Amino acid sequence: MRPSSAAPLTAAALALAALLAPSQADAFERQWHAGAGIGYALLADGGSYPGIGGSVHLTYGLTDAFNALVELNTASHPGGDLMMLGASAGAAYVLDILQWVPYVGLMAGAYDSVRLAPCGSHGQPDCHSGRFGVSVPFGLDYTFSRQFAVGFAGKYTLLVPGAGDGPGSYFTAFARAEFLWGY
Repeated sequence: MRPSSAAPLTAAALALAALLAPSQADAFERQWHAGAGIGYALLADGGSYPGIGGSVHLTYGLTDAFNALVELNTASHPGGDLMMLGASAGAAYVLDILQWVPYVGLMAGAYDSVRLAPCGSHGQPDCHSGRFGVSVPFGLDYTFSRQFAVGFAGKYTLLVPGAGDGPGSYFTAFARAEFLWGY
């Protein structure tokens, strides 16, 4: 029996289809992220006071495109003799079908500007200036596996004027790492 000339053609077509077939997209809802970051912080207050800060965050995948966010952060600004403490919550739009995961969101929270210089006595500024803030978090994470990711996280915060003095806006840029679980 003579071999069919269609067999090599069929095999080549199947191999080409296997190579060109789309890979599975991994977008996860109900996924948790817990992590920490460290990096640069900048206060805008008549002058710019750079500092170093850190944050911890917890994220939950509401859908495959939206995450709920909670973040605690702190930063020390020696040039302005200030320390910033913050707690915020919000949501982010996430493009999580790639190994590189970009996101952008909106958060609101409470911030405290703590004076490290002499404060609180007569003629001195208050030691604490509690403020409400609205922020835009953004970033890019790289997922090494379903359990671990690293990335860059930035956040611009606009602080609502309060009774005390303090900065009007705040910017952070952190390198971060996070653990992932739940699918």
